[in-house]
Amino acid sequence: MFRRFIYFLIAIPLAVTANAQSGHYASGFSQMFDFAWDVNIPINNNFTNKVSWDGFKLEYRKMINHDLSLGFEVNWAGYKEYYPTKTYQIPNGAITTDFYTYIYTLPLALNVHHYFEAGKMIKPYVGLALGAMYSEQRIYYNTYYSNDYNWGFLVRPEVGAIFRFSENSNVGLLVGARYSYATNKQSTFKINGLQSVGFQLGLVFMQ
Repeated sequence: MFRRFIYFLIAIPLAVTANAQSGHYASGFSQMFDFAWDVNIPINNNFTNKVSWDGFKLEYRKMINHDLSLGFEVNWAGYKEYYPTKTYQIPNGAITTDFYTYIYTLPLALNVHHYFEAGKMIKPYVGLALGAMYSEQRIYYNTYYSNDYNWGFLVRPEVGAIFRFSENSNVGLLVGARYSYATNKQSTFKINGLQSVGFQLGLVFMQ
């Protein structure tokens, strides 16, 4: 299964670039696909405050004029935090236990990016993504667990740059940073919006 997934990731950029037309763009490409490692730091989150180190991003962008692209992206991030044994008051008494909290997020968004002239090998950009975010929250305590899921509206501004490996290379490195805010809510877990700051490092395939 893992081998098939790798073949799938390799096939996507090849299919994306198969029929592209050339042109002069500030970005240096007419379309691109990237796969990136996505590290996210939660902000003002009462449910978990631990950094997510195991996220990823899949993205496609298409230039629509000299310095502007439209695209779409899919992300995933998982957050986990351990709370040591403690006594908690509940409506009918008290409970003493340790527990784990988890949040899984799956944002789906359309994006727009503006590119700046900075040479043939470096392409800085700013962008904005709008979409929806699915989130699942879980608490594991002793042999029991509680969970819930919800959807929210997503807003995500970002900055970054694409670094070509050489002037004529169609493969490069993507480095980016962004702030995410989603309107997901869950009253039992006291979640009123999900915020994070993310950092991306990945490979870009360009045409």
